Amino acid sequence: MLKPLANERLLGTSELSVGPISYGHWRLSEGNAAEAAAKTRAALDAGMTMIDTASVYGYPDFGKAEELLGDVIKADPGIRNEMVLATKAGIYPPTPYDCRPDTIVQTCEDSLRRLNTDVIDLFYIHRPDMLTPHADVAEGLMRLVEAGKVREIAVSNYTPSMFSALQSMLPRPLVANQVEFSPVRQDPVWDGTLDQCQEYSATLIAWSPLGGGALMTQDASEASQTGRIAAALDAVADRNGVDRGAAALAFTMVSHPGIVPIIGTQRVERIAEANRALEVEMSREEYYAIVTAWRGVGLP
Repeated sequence: MLKPLANERLLGTSELSVGPISYGHWRLSEGNAAEAAAKTRAALDAGMTMIDTASVYGYPDFGKAEELLGDVIKADPGIRNEMVLATKAGIYPPTPYDCRPDTIVQTCEDSLRRLNTDVIDLFYIHRPDMLTPHADVAEGLMRLVEAGKVREIAVSNYTPSMFSALQSMLPRPLVANQVEFSPVRQDPVWDGTLDQCQEYSATLIAWSPLGGGALMTQDASEASQTGRIAAALDAVADRNGVDRGAAALAFTMVSHPGIVPIIGTQRVERIAEANRALEVEMSREEYYAIVTAWRGVGLP
């Protein structure tokens, strides 16, 4: 039987140790500082030691999510030592992307100020900027590393060719690629992203592992791709005594032992419940039933 690994793991080749599930702050700006503190505390208590945010989260109030987390850290400085803090640069609506070296550096400096910290543990390029050569992106990232402002570097939403091109310009490894991966978005398994992460010993971080939440409300009897996937997940969930969300999270994690999904629920009581995914056992037949439901045709 397949079962997610519940232990902490290192991010890529770094010394950053994180829990098997991460907590994302992309909706944190919907609440206030007290609510941000409660959600962050619940995540850390649940073993979700990587707290994931970005400079753009909260847009059109750019930086609002970082500011709220910064308020949490300011009120309780010790909490900073409990987390692996991840943030991102590169998205500036409505431009939309800018990864020139000076822009990357300035964005990081602004994030440090908003977050009330002196170093970012994991710093991502949020999305590739086709107008900035990889060598220039590498320059910006290395300036931050050499200045001691970030500990490790990574990318998000990069294709395999983009990842390898940027990596070729860097004297240190990219430790992660954060991409969309869920039962309803299985592309990373088929487009080479997961293979490349294994090749480079990088961690695949899965955003939107519940399909943006729509998967949770999908009618499993509907004759559609998502309906088929929901039905296949329900078979796993029912046998394990968990909900569909736990089965979906388990699917992402058993696809490779190193994958770390990011959850983003805004209900404090639901945060710890995500760990039910770590209890799920799934047969190979059940796993491939979910794959087949997504593909719409049988496997060769």
